[in-house]
Amino acid sequence: MMYNIIMKRYNMVEAAKYLNVTRQTIYYWFKKGWVKPKRDYRDFPIFLEADLKKLKKWKDTLKVT
Repeated sequence: MMYNIIMKRYNMVEAAKYLNVTRQTIYYWFKKGWVKPKRDYRDFPIFLEADLKKLKKWKDTLKVT
């Protein structure tokens, strides 16, 4: 039996708050190819909770100079 797991979706503003960065920072990551978000029916970037957890872990490993 298969279960359909519904995960919360986050838009750019919510994702930026979750990651404690600005939207511009996330767009910069898109431009660099470091982040490839899923898209909704309007072609807006969206993130699932699992995506944000991975991004947060990745972001926390970055070295700020």
